[in-house]
Amino acid sequence: MGHTGEVPLLRLPISGWTVRVGRSTADRAALEVYEGSRMADVCVATPVSVSVLRGAWRSPRGGAPWALAWGQLPAGTTSVTAGFTTGGLRPAVRQIPGVVIEGIYWVAEAAGGFAGVTVHAGPVLVSGRLRRVRAR
Repeated sequence: MGHTGEVPLLRLPISGWTVRVGRSTADRAALEVYEGSRMADVCVATPVSVSVLRGAWRSPRGGAPWALAWGQLPAGTTSVTAGFTTGGLRPAVRQIPGVVIEGIYWVAEAAGGFAGVTVHAGPVLVSGRLRRVRAR
């Protein structure tokens, strides 16, 4: 993707992943998500198909537990909350306010052993399971 301008990498303190917003040659914002030096996802802003919950990951087995989710804000929405949920018979939920990036994207992370996430962004409510990162 050719960039005409980029926001510096933002390192997420719990997961250690990084995110950056770049601009494509068509001047659309694109969120880049990195696990170390590997690009895990890129999401290009479009009003046609908004991915409110674009990605949801959790730590590899054996390491300090964490959860991470990101996505695109719906039009007219300025905030998002990610409810990370534990599994099991008595699931617990930890509500985390998302960090809004450039008014278009959001990212949220939490320390702990979580299995799923429910995202509330304006009128939109969407849930998903957290994929486990493979140990390297």
